[in-house]
Amino acid sequence: LKLEYSGIEQESSEIPYDAVALRWDEVKTEEELATASFVTTQGSTSLSTSPSINLEGVIFNGDRLRFSGQSSTSQLFEVVSVSGSIATLHEGFDGSDGVQASTWRTYGGRGDPSSSRIHCQFDPNLCTTNVETKSGSMESKLEDLTFLISKGVQVERNGPDSSNGFTWRITFLDNSLAGSNDFKLTVASNSLSTAGNAGSPTVTATLIASGETYTSCTGTIPVPSYGGLVQGLEYYGRVSAVNSVGYSKPMDAPQPQAPMVPPGPPTGAALEVISASELRVIFAPPSDSGGSKITEYRIEWDLDSTFSDPQSDYITYLAGGTPFFKVISHLSAGIHYFVRVSAKNSQGYGDAQVTAPLSLNPHQKSSPPATVRVGVTSDTMITVGWDAPLNDGGDEVTMYRLEWDTSTGFNSNSPPPDKGFIDLNASHYSSYTIELLSPGSIYYTRVFAINSAGLSIPRVSSPLSASPQKQVPGTPNTLVVNSGSISRSLSVSWQRPLIPHHNIVCSGTASSPLECPTKHGGSIPSSNGGDPIIEYEVEYNENSEFNGSDGGRQTVVGTSCTLLNLMPSRLYYVRVLARNAIGSGSYSQATFAFAAS
Repeated sequence: LKLEYSGIEQESSEIPYDAVALRWDEVKTEEELATASFVTTQGSTSLSTSPSINLEGVIFNGDRLRFSGQSSTSQLFEVVSVSGSIATLHEGFDGSDGVQASTWRTYGGRGDPSSSRIHCQFDPNLCTTNVETKSGSMESKLEDLTFLISKGVQVERNGPDSSNGFTWRITFLDNSLAGSNDFKLTVASNSLSTAGNAGSPTVTATLIASGETYTSCTGTIPVPSYGGLVQGLEYYGRVSAVNSVGYSKPMDAPQPQAPMVPPGPPTGAALEVISASELRVIFAPPSDSGGSKITEYRIEWDLDSTFSDPQSDYITYLAGGTPFFKVISHLSAGIHYFVRVSAKNSQGYGDAQVTAPLSLNPHQKSSPPATVRVGVTSDTMITVGWDAPLNDGGDEVTMYRLEWDTSTGFNSNSPPPDKGFIDLNASHYSSYTIELLSPGSIYYTRVFAINSAGLSIPRVSSPLSASPQKQVPGTPNTLVVNSGSISRSLSVSWQRPLIPHHNIVCSGTASSPLECPTKHGGSIPSSNGGDPIIEYEVEYNENSEFNGSDGGRQTVVGTSCTLLNLMPSRLYYVRVLARNAIGSGSYSQATFAFAAS
């Protein structure tokens, strides 16, 4: 680069195309390549990514890389070529195979006189032209021009971009001169080349803003402009005026001042349920006090995660130490509340920290199921059904626990299956059939409702006990009656019973009933009462109360029949019952149709 100032010119030594910005970056500066996860293989020079991506525009020829899994933490691997999704290193990789957790691109760095990237000025033995060309920062190269620069420069760098280009922004700290006498930076020479000689690289110098010279200063100014002071540590300050002769005596500030900002967010904020109307938030102080003593914590809660209309409470007594906690009272059971906490110091409140979990609903244990019913299904099964609690305690009931025992105190020593329990998903079950029981034994049952707070008190069944024995069949279902295909007839069909005679669904829910279990070793669902159905009885009548003079009954073995010799076009009501060796079950709900004319 060529620098002109006040009519005088000086040229810098050659500058690397990727020179670091500042002198202290020369020792080494790294950037993690988070664009992709790089994959290496022991002994191989090939470098790829997982998943595979085009590496052109991501890494470039001449890049020096360091991998988290390499054997020597100080070794650098230079990229010698990039083609599509594969890059080639200057030597075989030495380290762990596979995906690297982290990969860094390195600039600068120490070394021997032939490889060091620390700035040096030409010396035939210690700093050859080749070494001088590849080393040093933009700051060092320009501050070598001591004839023009006395107060130094500030440099910022961006890059590389997708073409491996870099941008440096340079501020001259010396006073500005008017017009053409101000600092002017141009490109003196350019010996850059491109990978594969694809096109010609360019270097341009552009003036961003003209310089200024401050002859007076009043008011306030942040110091230092680049930051770096320690929060909370008191600093003394003084100001001097300066002219061409020198500096005046300083004026001291009357008292020291510590750099301060509002505190960071509290840490470890957690939310828990205390009761059906209370939540408790627990938290620890921020990791950053902002440089000032924390004097207060604010707890906010709202029904909306955006905290558009929060309520709040405060903790001002902090002498008790951490962790701090606050009970939020007078809340509504079952309503989800979002909670956050912020700390305050002399500079005000800092950022708020939301709790984990983000919200909770005050709740307590559910009340027991509203009703619990038990019915004998067969000689080895009883079925228990229940209704949802009248009060879920403010939290959704997610499970029910069904317990059975041969003792009214549920404390017998009976082995399974005469004693036990099962937890059932509340969304899928409102009844359940207990199997493999002993015929004639007496069993007691009870059901608990379960929410996040735990088990409710139990509700015992009504009746209090049940004794397995064979039963009459359940009611046939899906009865269909249509006009027959021949004159004076009705076509009747139905399905075998799905629900036992006691009308408690064997399993599932009333809206989505499941088939009853089959007897051990059998294949027929136990909705038949535990004894095979031997026949069905079909009753028809001209009256819905089945007390008219035109009617009759017919027994069949299958699940369909045709009723004959009816009055043409007369409306008939039809119902069906199932029968086994124990007796007859209940009639189905009647349906009707007109006899064929």
